[in-house]
Amino acid sequence: MKKTIIAKKTILANKFVKLIEESHEELTEIFMNDLLRHPETEAYRNSDRDDVYRFSDLVYKDLSVWISKEFSKEKIEERYGKMGKERCEAGIPVEQVLKALVLQRRHIWLFVMDKMYGDTTDYMEALELNNRVTLYFDRAMIAMVKGYMKMMDRRMR
Repeated sequence: MKKTIIAKKTILANKFVKLIEESHEELTEIFMNDLLRHPETEAYRNSDRDDVYRFSDLVYKDLSVWISKEFSKEKIEERYGKMGKERCEAGIPVEQVLKALVLQRRHIWLFVMDKMYGDTTDYMEALELNNRVTLYFDRAMIAMVKGYMKMMDRRMR
């Protein structure tokens, strides 16, 4: 996998991207363990675990590219719209799909905080990075719900 370094961005953002790129598999494993045990995401226990794992890992990889500003909002809409349709077809309730993304976002920050604890980087850089990650997941959730609802509309016809 190509190493993405943000040319004209902050040191913290570069560290974040590097950490995600180097640790996406570990992050995905931690997330999957929580997803499959969490009481609010029980529908995932009956889904294709390899498919869910692949998509979850892709979320982390895409996030590092998004932070680098090389991943467009249109790509997020496309990817998560498709995911919403697939989760709908798989019979996973929309609230559980959203909860999965919330858990994934939470795990990224727990992981980053653990790995970068003690980093004395400027507060404003950290806030800017947090805002980019939040925007990524917000756009992902909206696109996923749109895709999910399109599939629901098709089923109703």
